[in-house]
Amino acid sequence: MMKKDKKLTLKTLSQKLATEFGVKSSNSSIDTKVDEEDRTIKAIGNTYFLIDSDYDMLIPGCCKKSIEDRGPESKATAKIKHQQDHILNTKNVVGRMTVLDERKIDGFDVLYFESFIPRSVKGNEHLTNYVDMIYDNHSIGFRYKTLIFASLDSPDELSVEAWNEFYPMALNPEKADEFGGFWVVKEIELFEISVVSFGANQLTANLGGKSKDSNDKLKEEIFERLESLNAQLKSNADSKDDKKTIGLEILQMRQIITDLKLEKPSKEDTIEPSDEDTSSKGGSTSKLNKYF
Repeated sequence: MMKKDKKLTLKTLSQKLATEFGVKSSNSSIDTKVDEEDRTIKAIGNTYFLIDSDYDMLIPGCCKKSIEDRGPESKATAKIKHQQDHILNTKNVVGRMTVLDERKIDGFDVLYFESFIPRSVKGNEHLTNYVDMIYDNHSIGFRYKTLIFASLDSPDELSVEAWNEFYPMALNPEKADEFGGFWVVKEIELFEISVVSFGANQLTANLGGKSKDSNDKLKEEIFERLESLNAQLKSNADSKDDKKTIGLEILQMRQIITDLKLEKPSKEDTIEPSDEDTSSKGGSTSKLNKYF
């Protein structure tokens, strides 16, 4: 049953869709498996039907189009990557994805992937870190495409229908109860899956942007990455893969800067999200288009 005595601040639909480069922890209790002989890791990118700290519930099918367009079996030149710490340059590539799909494992609906770790000095280091379970967290880099706010008390009939359909499927319905609603994320644009030290739903948290000192280091890193991008542009990068990577780097840095300016969310009572409507039925035009 929903609790109405305490509500938390929740982003509106327009704020969600304005996210340049979002990240989400896998939130998985399923261990990563390593095949040393084949140099392949098998892991979970995200767990579906779990309401996270952003009050988002990703559902099966949300990555279907991304996998079809840029998955391992697609004909795309700029495929979905397996990275480290959401840093999108070639220095932080961990492996080459060989399998990426949505499936059920141990009773959970998940985004599953397999990745081949290259035979190189850095590849050997990555493989060792997986074998020794130093690498034990993964996170996806994405952009919202289609989502709807689910609430039993909403005047919007679609929101009520979404609540009735997806609340019973929630792995942690108490999360929806504490606010009185949650976002059903029907489609995302999946950019990459990263191994991270700690799972978090904010990019700066994964990159170390919390204290003043770490924020200063983060700013230095942004400047360095801008210089790297400038060098790539000067080299007249013209492949689709180069352009895609440059575009994602730009979006990511814009998101980092945005996150650094955000204030800590209020825990005071608030009204439910108000926007032109509480759902995105057809998705939105990607800001990536301006870079390609």
